[in-house]
Amino acid sequence: MKKLNVILRLLIGLMLFSCSSATILAQNKYKGAPKYQQPNIEILPKSTEYILDKNLEDSLTIKLNQKIDELFEKHNVAGITATILIPEKGIWETNRGFISKPDNIIIDSLSVFNWLSVGKLVTSTIIHQLVLESKLSFDDKLSKWYPDIQNSKKITIEQLLNHTNGIYSFQADSTLHYSNKHYNPNELLEVSKNHKNLFKPGKYWSYTNTGYLLLALITEKIESKTFGQVVKERITVPLNLKTLKVAPENMPANLALAHNNDTVIPKNSSGPLGAGNIISNSKDMAVFLSSLLAGKIIPIEMVHAMMKDLYPMFDKGQFYGNGIMLYNFKGFNNTDNIWIGHSGGNENYRAILIFDIKSKIIMAISINEKFPAEAVANKLMEIVTE
Repeated sequence: MKKLNVILRLLIGLMLFSCSSATILAQNKYKGAPKYQQPNIEILPKSTEYILDKNLEDSLTIKLNQKIDELFEKHNVAGITATILIPEKGIWETNRGFISKPDNIIIDSLSVFNWLSVGKLVTSTIIHQLVLESKLSFDDKLSKWYPDIQNSKKITIEQLLNHTNGIYSFQADSTLHYSNKHYNPNELLEVSKNHKNLFKPGKYWSYTNTGYLLLALITEKIESKTFGQVVKERITVPLNLKTLKVAPENMPANLALAHNNDTVIPKNSSGPLGAGNIISNSKDMAVFLSSLLAGKIIPIEMVHAMMKDLYPMFDKGQFYGNGIMLYNFKGFNNTDNIWIGHSGGNENYRAILIFDIKSKIIMAISINEKFPAEAVANKLMEIVTE
């Protein structure tokens, strides 16, 4: 029976990724800058490569801890959670700094951080699960659930995933951007609908949080559950994660609060539903990514297909697929390094979750202050790959 289920899943995967004429037509409509070539499926890791119950050797651990010491001494950051998984060698993690500097509340192993847009990778994974189960199709039109949104009869689920839908991103609205008010999902949709779409579906690429808010709301309609319940049942429990969940409206006491220098920012710094509202420690995020890329959550062919169309983003060297990012360092520092994962951030928080293609190292970092997580990841990567 188990063998039959595996065969059925593979057959479903093949059907999902056979190119229909409609899909080809949609890609031909794209008029933006050149896309990045899909990486080979062989670059993805195997689930057996990561050892979660073994610490990295002492000499490497000392170097990594020294680099974090340096970060705090030189830049006085509020706090950080960071985890590194090195294939066949083990794990390193740290949770340091302050949940709240003014209140002298210290971060520990039970603390959680916001991951902001990194959470889009969780949302995308769940959408792919729904497609695998035939509860949803990449070609389904937005009008099936939200007919009042402009161009909804032409916008597909896949275009919501890869940001080629043209829908105005609500966070670009200046009134909302500088407001301390908490907006619920319906209010955010109304903000977006008050603006015209940026372009016709499939024609260009533009990052939009509204698209991922819609994906989460569609998930709730399909599953008849809150998005928080869906994340728990499909991601947290199956992977035996301890901290990963959708952020509640009331900030939990163990959440590392956003800081500006030594001041806590009172505004809830979690992102909107589906677009960036995952809270977790770094270990759980690293385990999630390792499980996803190794095909433990969805078939590995489906993971690979998330990168079949990689659209150029706003920053040189960054490309976007179906809820997943690729970082080509030729565009940053003229090296041949390539990362796969997702970044996240706002005015007072930064996060990154990445897999290094060359070394197969996985890294998860979140900082509760405006300090570049990508730069920290690069410095730590230099240590573990030297």
